Amino acid sequence: MTRNSPPDVGQRIKALRAERTLTLDQLAKVSGVSKSMLSQIERGLTNPTLATIWSLTQSLGIDIAALLDGGGDTVEPSVSVTKSHETPEIQSADGKCVLRILGPIDQVARTEWYDMRLEAGGRLDSDGHGSGTMEHVTVLEGALSVQTAGTDHSVAAGDTARYQADVPHVIENKGQSSARALMVVLTP
Repeated sequence: MTRNSPPDVGQRIKALRAERTLTLDQLAKVSGVSKSMLSQIERGLTNPTLATIWSLTQSLGIDIAALLDGGGDTVEPSVSVTKSHETPEIQSADGKCVLRILGPIDQVARTEWYDMRLEAGGRLDSDGHGSGTMEHVTVLEGALSVQTAGTDHSVAAGDTARYQADVPHVIENKGQSSARALMVVLTP
C-alpha cells in the first residue's frame, strides 16, 4: 500500500494569491492571517491550522477541499453566490445615499464596485483616494452630477463619467426623483 504525499498547501496558496494578483499584505488584510504567518506557510516552514486554512480559502474564494485535493496545481473553478440580503451596504447619515458593496473583499485594494442609489438631494462627498485612483460611474436610472476639480458634469441615464478620484469629488442627485448608478473604483 502506497501513501500519497500531503498536498503542498503553501505552494497552492502562493499560486492562488499570484493568480489573483494579491500581495502578502493584501491577503493578510482580507483573511486576518498575519503576513509573517502567510510567508511561513507559503515557504513550507509551518503547517497552518484548520482555522487558518478556512480563513485563507474563504478569502481566496475556494473551498477547503479544492485546496487540499492532491490532484495537481489547478483548482476547479467554483461559483460563489452572495444573496441579496447578504450584500453589505453603506448608508449616508441622512439616508439619501446607499452604496451596496458588490465587489469581493479580496479585490478591495485594487477594485471596488457598488450599486449606488441617491434619493433626490442625496450627495456622496469623498476626499481624494490614493494617488492615481479612478472612478467610473454609469447612471442606470435618473441623472447625477459629478463635481471634481472645480467642474460640474451632468451624467444622464446610460452615460458613464470617468474621472480622477485622488482629489476631493462629489456625486449628487440634483433631480426630483431617485437615481441609481454603478460605481467602479480602480486603484493602481
